[in-house]
Amino acid sequence: MGQEEAPVLVCGLGLFGQVVLARLRPFGVPLRLLDRCVPDWGSPGLEAALSQCLTLGDMRKSHVLRQAQAERARAVLLLSSDSGVNIEAALQVRLLNPDAEIVIRSSSDLDRLGSLLEQRLPGLAVVNPLQLSAGALVQALRPGPQLARFEANGEAFEVRDIPLEDHRFQRPVRLEEGGPSLVVMPRTFYSPRPDRPPSRRHATVSALVSLLRRQRAHGRRLWLWFRSRSRLQMALLMTVPAMAVIGIPLFAARGSWVQGLFVMAALLKGDYIDPTNVVLGAGGGPHDDDAALVLGTLLYSLVGTLLSSALVAVILDQLLLQRLGVRRGRRLPRAAEPILLVGGGPLASQVSAILRRERHVVVRVEAGESERREDGDAIALASLQQAEALLQNVRVRGVALLSGQLLTDLQNTLQLQALWPEARFALLAHREAAGEGLGDLLGGASLISPTELGAEVAVATAFGERVEGVWRIRGQNLLQVRYRLSADDTLVGHTVSRLDHGYGLTVLSLWRHGQPRPLAMPSAGTVVAAGDQLVVLAGLEALRRVEQGRIRPPAWEIAFQLPDSLGSDQTLTLRQILARQLGVAPAEAAALMGDMRRLRLAVDPDCGALLQRDLQHQGISAQLEPVADAPAPG
Repeated sequence: MGQEEAPVLVCGLGLFGQVVLARLRPFGVPLRLLDRCVPDWGSPGLEAALSQCLTLGDMRKSHVLRQAQAERARAVLLLSSDSGVNIEAALQVRLLNPDAEIVIRSSSDLDRLGSLLEQRLPGLAVVNPLQLSAGALVQALRPGPQLARFEANGEAFEVRDIPLEDHRFQRPVRLEEGGPSLVVMPRTFYSPRPDRPPSRRHATVSALVSLLRRQRAHGRRLWLWFRSRSRLQMALLMTVPAMAVIGIPLFAARGSWVQGLFVMAALLKGDYIDPTNVVLGAGGGPHDDDAALVLGTLLYSLVGTLLSSALVAVILDQLLLQRLGVRRGRRLPRAAEPILLVGGGPLASQVSAILRRERHVVVRVEAGESERREDGDAIALASLQQAEALLQNVRVRGVALLSGQLLTDLQNTLQLQALWPEARFALLAHREAAGEGLGDLLGGASLISPTELGAEVAVATAFGERVEGVWRIRGQNLLQVRYRLSADDTLVGHTVSRLDHGYGLTVLSLWRHGQPRPLAMPSAGTVVAAGDQLVVLAGLEALRRVEQGRIRPPAWEIAFQLPDSLGSDQTLTLRQILARQLGVAPAEAAALMGDMRRLRLAVDPDCGALLQRDLQHQGISAQLEPVADAPAPG
């Protein structure tokens, strides 16, 4: 009799724990449950299937953990609503089982401690559902045609609803429930090949292009800063340089340009008598244009007095802010198209920080604020009525309602949609999302559930995956997962195309062992090996296929006939083509050719198209067609 499979232990069976259980069951692994008391089951199916696996007791006590089989568990998920209890239990679990994957549910107030534990204890991961929601909220609010934007190994990627045109820089996004084809691609459409160092000329051109891009970005930021000023500020910014250009030659008419420079500087500082005497005394006596010079010096002195007063006002404003915390609320920048955040507390602060890094104007509403203030660069208000007054006749790009009270947020959504019908709306629901149907009823609003996002990340992490982000696209959650491949890993030896079509993994980045930098969007025929790091985009169903080793066979086949007589050079070339496009060794490619002249090989469509092209370059006709009895994706 074989050894019994190690179970997955789930501790804490509140709402979050039961959502995790519902997603764990399809993986087909043995489950053990632990809670202080009999849970209030939200699903009769879960109660009937798992109630006999339940152990009652305190998860922080070692004898209770032993009774729940924590010593032999492959993974332990600590999902209590009390983060302190989860962390205490994690230390006990690590003492009992040094090899188990431990997943801790955490809250914002203990994020720092959780990060330190992740660094110190291997195989431990901290999941904060609210923190995971920040990325999904930013994605829902961010203006633009992209459905998602994220980074992998320092490369920025976007998901868009466009046709697949370039297999080198684009990949289809695998949605579990079908729907329109989506494409993920690098934002720059450029990825240097690590196996082909650039020439000196190419490096010089790239450096110049990079320098020009940086200078253009600096110029654009300066222009945006200038446009965000008020009309008075813009007038001052243009007046001072103009006065400098006019003043130097005007006040240097009876002397050198150095005299003109110093006289103009003294006048703009607010002085009048001394610089006027210098100007009138130069040139040896009175002149006919003295009246014009006197009026000119008076005008410059008045402008200088105003500038000095404004500088003193700014200094006093900063001193009052630092010493007393008092500041006059600033006006909305000119031509701004802000994003409004209502409620949310720490979550809203995190969303605001991300949006402001992308140079969006953010207005926050937090109940309980006694007066208008500034939160960093975000304008913070005390009530929604103040926000409506401030943003009257302004184009608002997005609105997030983050109180977590669904009825209140629904009411505010309907009210604000009448004011800003073109804005994107996102709501926070602490229970599982009611699907995209509710969002459609609300005019396409996005409904973000921290419970749902956190549950999928917790399940993926329980099987050893490291989730770097979760993105909600067309009503489905796609996880950004990093694989560090070992020799016995399920993915080793497969091509990138096989991972895509066989498992449903969209490979974003491949970092070869020993290579100085990663390769974005590796080619379809690239074979992954032990020691590689992969960053992929996948749904929970794709991760389940990887865990269970269920790879779909190729759904296409290519048929071609070799010439009767092949020279040694052409034979070698054909072997290399087959080996490269099929991801096999040259010896295996030679075995495929054998003595047969007509071959029919099962392939994935992208590798098949490349193989068909290479064969046609060799003068060999090839037909690519779908397999008649191929299994449906799923």
